[in-house]
Amino acid sequence: MTRARQSVQFVPAGGSRQERKERRRRSAAVDGQPWEGALHALGERAVSALDRNELGDWGSREPNSLRGPHRLRPAPHRASTMTFAAAYPFITESGLGHEGTYIGTDVFGSGAFAYDPWILYDKGAISGPSIVVIGTVGTGKSMCGKSLVARSITLGRKAAVASDPKGEWVAVANAVGGKVISVGPGRAARVNPLDAGPRSSALSEAQWQAVVRQRRRYLLVALVSLMRQGMPLSPVEHTALDMALMETVAENSNPTLPMVLDHLLNPSKETIGLVGKDGGQAVSHSLRRTVSGDLEGMFDAPSTVSFDADAPMMVMDTSALIGASEQALSLAAACGATWLEAAVTNPDGGKRLVVYDEGWRMLADPYMLAKMSEQWRLARTYGIANLLIMHKVADLNEIGDSTSGHRQKALGLLTEADTRIIYRQKHDAMRLTKEALGLTEAECEHVENLPKGVGLWKVGNRSFIVANRVTTDELAVFGTDDRMI
Repeated sequence: MTRARQSVQFVPAGGSRQERKERRRRSAAVDGQPWEGALHALGERAVSALDRNELGDWGSREPNSLRGPHRLRPAPHRASTMTFAAAYPFITESGLGHEGTYIGTDVFGSGAFAYDPWILYDKGAISGPSIVVIGTVGTGKSMCGKSLVARSITLGRKAAVASDPKGEWVAVANAVGGKVISVGPGRAARVNPLDAGPRSSALSEAQWQAVVRQRRRYLLVALVSLMRQGMPLSPVEHTALDMALMETVAENSNPTLPMVLDHLLNPSKETIGLVGKDGGQAVSHSLRRTVSGDLEGMFDAPSTVSFDADAPMMVMDTSALIGASEQALSLAAACGATWLEAAVTNPDGGKRLVVYDEGWRMLADPYMLAKMSEQWRLARTYGIANLLIMHKVADLNEIGDSTSGHRQKALGLLTEADTRIIYRQKHDAMRLTKEALGLTEAECEHVENLPKGVGLWKVGNRSFIVANRVTTDELAVFGTDDRMI
């Protein structure tokens, strides 16, 4: 025999019809669902405990903590990593790790950001060690490049600057114990473009002589073409120039440009038999400018300085040539590139960062562009990391139009760099930047609004917003705004 549950309810007198109706509804709910009544009572006790400040922390096992049996389980969002990278840039990234050179802070990850192209290449994060840094004036791109180079040197790397047209890297080289070669009108240093440079330990004497001979030929052709505003040499002129070089080397172990010029102006019987008496006259007039006129006294004598491949950092300071002809700057850069090539091809030279500052000027020079393209392709073989610094992708428009082969070759250096660092860009420059560097719409929006010292790092297919951090001592060396203060 079951015993029915009886309920006695006290109903106060008075009250409106609506109040009586609400009391009946609550009474029916409690009678029909006992657990709701218990929950209602629990809520009342919680409110009472809250008033007395007796509640524990939510989720703890303390009394009055309201710890319940259920956990929050939000519905998962499934998508491919490619979708996440495009839809949620900078949020799903776990970072590159702690190995390498400290750069600064990952803005979205709030952790330290370190980078080293050789370490990342070993890990498979990038397919090549070349780096491109782009940013308008005053956004911090130069500070970023100097931080990376100077701090990498403290970790055992080396660095070389083929041409420093503004003299900004001189202080950096002095700070890290490097060496500087300064050329220009009135400077005591003399640089011989035909120097053999440091010999590679991997080559025999015969192989080394063949390499040096080929470099000298290539350099002479480039210099003559440069003096002729890019006009190519005819086959007869090629022969005359080659014969003059061969005869000069046969007479002097350390040839110079005036020696080659003398053999062009006074050809031997053998040369006359091949090209005629006047075959080398046009070439000689083109080469004469390198030893007289606005270039006199800089590249027309044996070198009084040399490229020290063992120094932690080497800088070719060409700031004294500001205001001089483009040919003078190109000739100085060519000398630095020739020495640099000999240093980086040496297997005992170690890992080296090769810096090309004011990149638009380098890319406009056919000889330097050819050298840079070769070093881009063979960077892994040489163990070097190329660092190209420029203002904007639109600078390539000064090289030629979209159909220009020279411009396409220069653009290829940007697209082939697996590490692209972009500081703030103006809106009208973003279209070319997006196309050349493969930015997403979200990344473009960030780039347009980046504050000074903060850049977008695209390392392979991964993106980071990084704030470059420098010390007070570094700021005194790296800073370029002294004259604006």
